[in-house]
Amino acid sequence: MNKKVALVFPRLRRESSVWAPLPLMAVAAPLQKAGFAVEIVDGRVINPHLPDILEAAGGALYVGLSVMTGLQIRDAVAISRAVKRSFPEVPVAWGGYHASMLPEQVLAEDYVDVVIRGQGQIAATELARRLAAGGSLEEIPGLCYKQDGQAVIAEHPALVGLDQFLPTPYDIIDTEKYMVNDIAPRTMKYFSSQGCPFGCGFCAETSMYGRGWKGFSAQRVVDDLENLVRTYGVNGIDFADTNFFVSKKRVRAICEGLIERKLNLKWAADVRTRQFIDFPEDLRQLVRDAGCRRLLLGAESGSQEALEHIGKQTTVEDTLKVARICNRLGITARFTTMFGFPGEPQKDIEATLIMIEEIKAINEEFEVHGFFFAPYPGAPMYDEAVRLGFVPPARTGAWADFDLTELHTPWVDPVYKEKVDMIIDFYMPFASPGPELKAKMGAGGVKGMAYRGMHQLAAWRVKKRDFRAPLEWRLKQWKAGR
Repeated sequence: MNKKVALVFPRLRRESSVWAPLPLMAVAAPLQKAGFAVEIVDGRVINPHLPDILEAAGGALYVGLSVMTGLQIRDAVAISRAVKRSFPEVPVAWGGYHASMLPEQVLAEDYVDVVIRGQGQIAATELARRLAAGGSLEEIPGLCYKQDGQAVIAEHPALVGLDQFLPTPYDIIDTEKYMVNDIAPRTMKYFSSQGCPFGCGFCAETSMYGRGWKGFSAQRVVDDLENLVRTYGVNGIDFADTNFFVSKKRVRAICEGLIERKLNLKWAADVRTRQFIDFPEDLRQLVRDAGCRRLLLGAESGSQEALEHIGKQTTVEDTLKVARICNRLGITARFTTMFGFPGEPQKDIEATLIMIEEIKAINEEFEVHGFFFAPYPGAPMYDEAVRLGFVPPARTGAWADFDLTELHTPWVDPVYKEKVDMIIDFYMPFASPGPELKAKMGAGGVKGMAYRGMHQLAAWRVKKRDFRAPLEWRLKQWKAGR
């Protein structure tokens, strides 16, 4: 009886460093316990990757791919087509956000046979059991499939507790390929929870997990992190959770455990502004003492009207307050902003620019990154975007061009996008340089002089709000497109 399952992580884009394929590793653990041989092929760390994928696919019970909406779809489609050409009898299963949100559309493609919605550990293992035994695929929670040419769509399964799942098997990958010099020289990604109880309008997490949230126990988290430190020499952790800080009690216990075991980890995580503000002062200090050195916060906009429209449940003043808290604690704050929401997006640029200047006045090295609103399938604002003229792709492959750095909505003028790109992502970073840019400015020679000159020019443009004849911006565009 065939006992092999091939799991594939398609490429996202050309990257110099990549994070471990944690979704596939989580699925691999119960498959291995059930007696199946699992081979993970990560297309991001192999070039060319298709020969290895096809070798793994040969004789497999099925080939499973983890796929997100956007750039990853292009490679996922190419891989799936290649597998079906070479091994038409081997089922191709897609999991992850995109397939979970649009199972009917994905199953309409001839290169996908099965969709696994939501958490995949249980369904992926039961799928292997049924295929090995030649059984029916009926009534597997979250499993969608084709029957007599028709799609059978399962309900999105409820989020279940994480402690019932096995530890992530890091021994199934070459961990050295995934050590990233980030918050510390040997940083790894780690999931400690899934879901988010909040409902921001632009986020698909709401539909994926129904505003539920489940986390590993504090004991489990600290045990896992100790294993990464002692076994693999990890000294930095970037928590991949959508919202690490949901439970104050769990955060406190994790931090106390890290200190008690003297793991000396530096770590980073995502947090909502109001959450961190509402933490008692001693807990915020404990977070810092336990090794937190960076927090990612969704500021989203300097326009209070825009924040209310997207259901952010926060204020611009909250963003500035949390910046002051992080500065006082010695924690680096990274903020994300988003442009092009329905309404009057032209007003958002100036309001957000003012907010960024206020953040930089608190700490010049705090980073602010800009993105564009993209109506992701499953997000609360998706239907609103369709009503306002957004036309979603009719075929799966067309979603490959869906990216937060590009415009996808008809109510935003391309001139607006260029203005955001120019001011937020070019002039503001030069006007208030972070550590990397400061190092370049401090270098000797012509390059150092050029960076210092650009800093002075950008600071003047931002202060005066004078972006006429932006020759330096045009030169940057020309060089990027060469």
